[in-house]
Amino acid sequence: MILAHSPDRRCSRRRFIGALAITPLLGSRMSLAADGAPDFASRLSLAGTPGMAWGAVSGGRVLTAGGKGTAGVADGFAPDADTVFEVGSLTKTFTASLIFQLEEEGKLRIDAPVDTYVKHLPDRWRNLTLSQFLSHTSGLPEYLDQTNFRRLMPLDLTPRDIVAMAANLPLRFGAGVRHEYNNLGFILLGMTAEAVSGKPYWDELQRRFFTPAGMASTGPRNRLSHATRYASGHFWDGNRYDDDPPRSAPGSTWSAGGLLSTAADMNRWSLALDSGRILSMDVRRRMWTQARLANGAPAGWGYGWQIETIEGRTIASHGGGTAGFSCWYRRDVSRPLSTIVLTNQNGRADPKTMTDALLKALATTRLVK
Repeated sequence: MILAHSPDRRCSRRRFIGALAITPLLGSRMSLAADGAPDFASRLSLAGTPGMAWGAVSGGRVLTAGGKGTAGVADGFAPDADTVFEVGSLTKTFTASLIFQLEEEGKLRIDAPVDTYVKHLPDRWRNLTLSQFLSHTSGLPEYLDQTNFRRLMPLDLTPRDIVAMAANLPLRFGAGVRHEYNNLGFILLGMTAEAVSGKPYWDELQRRFFTPAGMASTGPRNRLSHATRYASGHFWDGNRYDDDPPRSAPGSTWSAGGLLSTAADMNRWSLALDSGRILSMDVRRRMWTQARLANGAPAGWGYGWQIETIEGRTIASHGGGTAGFSCWYRRDVSRPLSTIVLTNQNGRADPKTMTDALLKALATTRLVK
């Protein structure tokens, strides 16, 4: 499933399309890191994507922001830190932030059943909890998968349309039995946010997060009419790129994957998270804590974020993918150090692996230790 972007699903997809060749670098664009280190872009490989943009923040400052390659077949310009990309399931981290902030305000409880806030749902969904949706342990059916995503992505569905699509599907497993990435749960979280706030989901993200952080180029496609530098998507079918895949409509994935953003805006979000001026320390701590299954075993995820411990450090991360884009956002909570990699393709280049290369480049240029 394209929006899932968990490591297991990505590996499965790669096995499906076979071994992938790596293309030579396209024309690169000069990038200056914050300390003036020249030609940072030359240290980063496109790894098969037509174009990419990246950013990194640490210690309250921007370390680097830039882009290289091509933004699209007919665009004739290289992407940069202000080029807009679809970010797919990275949207889920903002949905999780909204839910936890609403709980902090006393408007909901994440351990409450969804039926407490959202009515007229299938009976077998009603006792599933918000925390199970956040940690992907609910057992909900999936409405979006590899068989229908190209058809659904351009459709501006309503949340109730999506509920109706999955209403007659069986649960995949008992609540809390295991972790399995799921988009439908985050649609229900968006519906919950609207029910308890009394305001549209997109308006709440704008008011609470994007405007305070200065993220002027982040939002659903229909709210970014001022943006002029859009990357064009490309979908790898195993042999070639489809250079005209369907664009994602705001409603097709809504609170599970409807956002677009830029590397510069994601750097601004990282700075806001580091400062604690938008999300409290308690909200961040709770989101970035390992969730537990019903038997007490770790779920492998936090709440809206994948949580790993690497060399003793807590890493909170999330990817995103649509029919023509993929990305990876990573926060080393212990430092803190945040990175974003955006690509205008899906199916060939792996933005998580590209993030490892970005971290190595930051280290070799001595921007971080």
